[in-house]
Amino acid sequence: MKKKNTTIKKKTTNMRKSSKRKTSLSDKADERRKKNIYIILFALFCLGVLLIVAVYAWLSTALNVKVKTFNMVVTKNEGLTISFDAIHYDNSVEISRDALIDNLTSLYPNHKNQWATNGLIPVSSPGVTNPNQYFFDIYKSSGVNYRDRKKEKGFVVTELDDESEPRHFSYFIAFDLFLKNDSGSPVSDHLFLDDGTGVEVSENASEEMLGLVNSIRFGFVKVGSVPLNTDPTTVQNIQCNNDCVSTIYEPRNLEHTSLSIERAKKYGIHLENQTYFPTYAFKRSGGPFRLTDIVSGAANMDFNYFQLQETKRNLEFDTPLFMIPNGITKMRVYVWIEGQDIDSLETNSEGTDVDLSINFAKDTYGYDFFDE
Repeated sequence: MKKKNTTIKKKTTNMRKSSKRKTSLSDKADERRKKNIYIILFALFCLGVLLIVAVYAWLSTALNVKVKTFNMVVTKNEGLTISFDAIHYDNSVEISRDALIDNLTSLYPNHKNQWATNGLIPVSSPGVTNPNQYFFDIYKSSGVNYRDRKKEKGFVVTELDDESEPRHFSYFIAFDLFLKNDSGSPVSDHLFLDDGTGVEVSENASEEMLGLVNSIRFGFVKVGSVPLNTDPTTVQNIQCNNDCVSTIYEPRNLEHTSLSIERAKKYGIHLENQTYFPTYAFKRSGGPFRLTDIVSGAANMDFNYFQLQETKRNLEFDTPLFMIPNGITKMRVYVWIEGQDIDSLETNSEGTDVDLSINFAKDTYGYDFFDE
């Protein structure tokens, strides 16, 4: 009897162990199933987010304005010529990716020029904010995202762009330019833009894309000046001496499409064609910002992040960009689409070609001043 009881006990113990093993295996299987379900649900959630989040408005990587031609001319020469490398000067240049980047590899090896091979993509800039550096503060974003399918709750996150290296695929165009003023002026002359400066858009451009074209800006930074006989390497490496200043020109400041006017109403903004509307550019990166709070003119703009973009406009060609002495002056030029412009509120991606022109004119203020 004792042996039978012992045998029964062993069988019972083995059954319990087997039951525990089965339970343990079953529990592990359940855990794996739960993990797999969570992974599937998370993947579906992410897919849902990808389907819901849409890039739709300003600062959008889906938007582009291709530069078809870009010319720069000195219209009133009087001893003024221009150059990309501080070596070869002329009174006109054609601006392209090759001219600004590829052809400068050996002539100007440490340049930081930028070209927008895929087209200009909206960004935002107040210009130069540090007088000891000559790069614009330019803020970019991956676009306006929406958390709802109705696209009513858009938000933007911005970051400061980097111009530490030359790039073919930037969001904007930027390049160094050297002006040789060899007229013998006893004191500095005024440098102006003339009325040939501007933007022409393709005849086939839709009203959607005209809003973006109306938002184009030209920017100029005076870096510094040296005597005419300074060697090119020294000229190329001129830096700010805590006195860099920038100017922003807004060529199409009065033009607003009927589509832009209609869309502005959604944000409580009254917009009229042929009437100037101020732009508030980003001055710091951050976010997420609600789209309704970043539109220029919005009631809830946080001015810790925005400032009025001071621009020269069409009727101000008699106002000089800055003064240039008899010598060589280094400057930096920018071309971009200002995403905070009221005409860049919402634009579907189509693309268009534009022709850009920047014309410089110099007066003889030095002689006039000397005669007085």
